[in-house]
Amino acid sequence: MSIRAIERSDICAVVVTYFPKAGCAENLAALAPQVGKLLIVDNGSSAQSLEPIEAAARELDATVMRLGANLGIATALNAGVKFAAEQGYRWLATFDQDSRATPGMLAEMAGVLASYPHADQVAVLSPCHVDRGLGFTIRERSSEATGSGWRVVTSVMTSGNLVSLKAAAAVGGFDDSLFIDYVDHDFCLRLRRHGYQILEATRATLLHSLGAMERRRFLFVRVHVTNHPVVRRYYMSRNRLIVWRRYWRAEPRWVLRDVRHFLFEAAYVLLYEKQTGAKIAAIFRGLHDGFRNIRGAFPEASG
Repeated sequence: MSIRAIERSDICAVVVTYFPKAGCAENLAALAPQVGKLLIVDNGSSAQSLEPIEAAARELDATVMRLGANLGIATALNAGVKFAAEQGYRWLATFDQDSRATPGMLAEMAGVLASYPHADQVAVLSPCHVDRGLGFTIRERSSEATGSGWRVVTSVMTSGNLVSLKAAAAVGGFDDSLFIDYVDHDFCLRLRRHGYQILEATRATLLHSLGAMERRRFLFVRVHVTNHPVVRRYYMSRNRLIVWRRYWRAEPRWVLRDVRHFLFEAAYVLLYEKQTGAKIAAIFRGLHDGFRNIRGAFPEASG
């Protein structure tokens, strides 16, 4: 079964903002020429922090949607899904505020899909994520199949993706109850459960920031330390446990790899990061709440 090629006019981009920093307006300007419509969904930023974004939106003929409070990344993405579907778009490009699309990135991704033999099964098409600070590629290490310019992978990060709105509707969109962290992995694994594929376009590049990345040495290898804030350690620990419980039967290899990643990340927090005590406490609280299946916003982060 063939699938119609993706045109620029088929794509609505959603950029989720939360107290956007300097450079976000430039990121919007880099993205706007590659899509048919640009939507900015704001998660409760102050009026002052939004001023440059609103000015950029007027220049770019973009729409700004204010949620009025921090409702989480999943709710913001679902607002983008609803908006794009109502406007008749076929694909949603999902972006963090600190990610920058390189020139021609989405066109390269569309070309990869057009040449992929099972294009009708693809629900998410991802670029390669390159850390803006250190310049290394962040990617899913294993792949199920590879070809010219593509890899079939299990899961990808949200930013820079092309998401089929038809597939998103079929699986119920993003899980609002996770709030932030592992929203992307849960979405990908749920899509795979429904028979869809996740495809990485290996020649498309997104400049992305994953925490405040630093290089350190662990024994005889070089490692990357993300320095995520305390509350993110809570969400990451809680939500990954929830996701493990949901998918360990269907995706045991992915879950086992992620358990290993979790153990290494906890070690790096102990060895290299600041606020070690608070972060370890947040990890344990997250695991405790994950076991109890507690979801939604962490009380101290819900404002």
